[in-house]
Amino acid sequence: MLNLKHQNIAGSMITVTATSGNIWDLINTAAGTSLKFAGFDINKANGIDIVPISGDIVFQEDGNTPTATEGQPLDVGYAYLGRNISLTNLNLISKDGSNVSVYVQPGFCNSYEGTTITASGVDASQLITSSAPTYASVSMSSADTEYTYTLPSAAKSLEMRLDIDSTADFKLNIGGGAGDSATSYIPVQDNEMYWRQNLDLAAGTVLRFQSPSASQTMRIVIYS
Repeated sequence: MLNLKHQNIAGSMITVTATSGNIWDLINTAAGTSLKFAGFDINKANGIDIVPISGDIVFQEDGNTPTATEGQPLDVGYAYLGRNISLTNLNLISKDGSNVSVYVQPGFCNSYEGTTITASGVDASQLITSSAPTYASVSMSSADTEYTYTLPSAAKSLEMRLDIDSTADFKLNIGGGAGDSATSYIPVQDNEMYWRQNLDLAAGTVLRFQSPSASQTMRIVIYS
């Protein structure tokens, strides 16, 4: 699946409640927007990754309204990789009535890709425990110039994406020294988001990054 860009990175972390909600409405609420189809191209968005972060959920992708006991269950620690489905008909609800943080990433799928539900491979308690992620933004006015962000707390999961120009790429160094984003880096290609979970980054770890394009803004989400 080719990931499609969220209008706002906050839209990637929705809150699923005791009341069934449509995926577009949930993304709009999380992102603080009111866009049709949450700003996604409905002609391209035919797939989605769903990862419950803080609890179990139930969903249904055929337009029916799921309940806590009726629908497709998806437990914390598992990922639903929906491929070639109608996202407009996707509805989600919390399994136990509590608010559940859920990572979602719509995308474009090829016809041969199939839907799966897969285990994360680790104990769910080791994934992400924060119910209140830390959101940050760093202005990057100059091209090919290193900018930094210092983690305020231990991080178990990290998301980073350029906000202004989706066609730009960036270089990322985690925990290195000054200037390392130019020599020892992870290249993140244009229109992609850097997302890693099961991390063990201590508070004070420095993220170093730069872009070949000026006038950028780096959006960062940290789960601890």
